[in-house]
Amino acid sequence: MHHEPAPTVSLPPKDRIRDRRIGLAMIAVAFALSIGISLWAKRVSGPEAGLAPAPPSTHGIYGWPNHVDSLKTLPVARTLTPRNQLRGIVIDGTKSDGTLDVREGGEVRYMFQSSPGQGPQPPRKPGVVPRRNTCGRQNVQLNGSGLAAEPDQPGLPCPGTPFEALPEPRCTLAKVWSAALKRGAPQKGRARIEYYRSLAGPAWRFEVAGAMRMNLYGDCERELSRDESPAAL
Repeated sequence: MHHEPAPTVSLPPKDRIRDRRIGLAMIAVAFALSIGISLWAKRVSGPEAGLAPAPPSTHGIYGWPNHVDSLKTLPVARTLTPRNQLRGIVIDGTKSDGTLDVREGGEVRYMFQSSPGQGPQPPRKPGVVPRRNTCGRQNVQLNGSGLAAEPDQPGLPCPGTPFEALPEPRCTLAKVWSAALKRGAPQKGRARIEYYRSLAGPAWRFEVAGAMRMNLYGDCERELSRDESPAAL
């Protein structure tokens, strides 16, 4: 029995135009998605980039401007850098009550770094393995202009020996001063106090120019010996 071929269905011109537009739209969407995935993969495979520091601000500075408590301001300083390991604090111009007056030139520098290979890294081509891991460094400065991060230094190498981040300070600057006063420090003097990692562990270095210098353990309970006080490298 002979069967006639099925008749060919011809779409109306408007339907053909609609289908063509849908097809072109699907191609465009697929192309955009492929570009987006490519850019995402490039960003993920590349090193983390640091952000440009924001202008100085007085927001969150405890005791601004003439009774600044640099240790209570530390949490705010942490928010200004992606580097999460505290390397040290240097406070210049500390008064005997533990505060400082930025109008008289008091300054604080908070120093942060990252674990090896973490945080912002030097630029490199996507997918290229770095020759060495860096720890970088970024300082946060507190002075008469306010609190602000300094430009990040992503290319700085890691310490020669594994570095343990400093813990949160266990005593106040007023207690550091109290110990120094018992040793004969001039009460009206202005001290430079450093929080750093010594050979014995977290420590404080106290100095009044031309008057005295001493080193305390991190809890301020004892004075360090000459052999214990050098900074750990």
